[in-house]
Amino acid sequence: MTSDDSDPDDRRSAGHAPRTPHLTDTDLLRIELGVIWRLDARGRLPGPEDMVIGVPTTGPATTSMPDPGPTAFGPTATSPTTLGPTTTGVPVTDPTAPAADRAQPYGAATTPAPDDVSSYSPDTAVPEHLHTGGLTAAVAGHLPDELAERLLGVVSSGGGRFPEVLATCRAMLGGDRVTLSEGFSYVVEGPVRFDVPAEVVTSASGAHARLVRPLRPAEWAPDEWDELVAGGEGAPWAMIVENGEVVSICHTARNTPGGAEAGTWTSPAHRGRGHAAATTAAWASLLPGVRLYYSTSADNRSSQRVAERLGLRLIGHLWKLTP
Repeated sequence: MTSDDSDPDDRRSAGHAPRTPHLTDTDLLRIELGVIWRLDARGRLPGPEDMVIGVPTTGPATTSMPDPGPTAFGPTATSPTTLGPTTTGVPVTDPTAPAADRAQPYGAATTPAPDDVSSYSPDTAVPEHLHTGGLTAAVAGHLPDELAERLLGVVSSGGGRFPEVLATCRAMLGGDRVTLSEGFSYVVEGPVRFDVPAEVVTSASGAHARLVRPLRPAEWAPDEWDELVAGGEGAPWAMIVENGEVVSICHTARNTPGGAEAGTWTSPAHRGRGHAAATTAAWASLLPGVRLYYSTSADNRSSQRVAERLGLRLIGHLWKLTP
């Protein structure tokens, strides 16, 4: 998420997603990776990452993790972007992400899924070696099969020794030539509440859609904005308008049968006022019964505060290994 929020303590109900007590944090991470990434028929990553490793908050994989070495959290260019259209998160490079000042989900695909994301299901069987020991992982489609099997074997045999697993996989992929980037993943469980002294407008209202249509922020491409406001890619959404200007947005960066991922953007001049938390809460209310995810990079403290304000549950960390 962008460097947005933290303010008011007064809150109000804004919807909820189902609790999933039968799923482990590893399961939830695996599902989120399938939600965010477009995996091929073999469950391989589309790139540019060579590998992604999910480390759950609970379970044997959660040991203290020493600094694995230099990391990079993606370009800070104009502002956070990642897997598009947009999502809660921060700078993480992705060639398909729109060049706009938006926060998006940090993350990458993991475990094999069906032939296409349209048939992805939380209950899809996943080869055991991809999440043994509490870890979940996926490798890029361009890697040789032998190397891919060896990498997944390290994850399988490494059990909960995550620091060693990460270091070994990095060495196998090129050592110091491989950039590491870490992100936090959260789920929305139960009603989320947050109030600000501003009206939140949503895609559920035709009048609201007509209101925001001519108010496109400069960071958004015209075709993207038209599609979003019309209820296409990125809908449903929630926005705050002040003085004839859209100043904060939470929209649906990913929406699959496995769940949905939030994407947020807030005008720099309006950050720190609770807007991102308010629009994210309103967005959650538009997707009842859907498993909802919120992600951010490890160095985006402002985005993490939004998750804390909303009471979102941290399910784990995603580590990307990118050449």
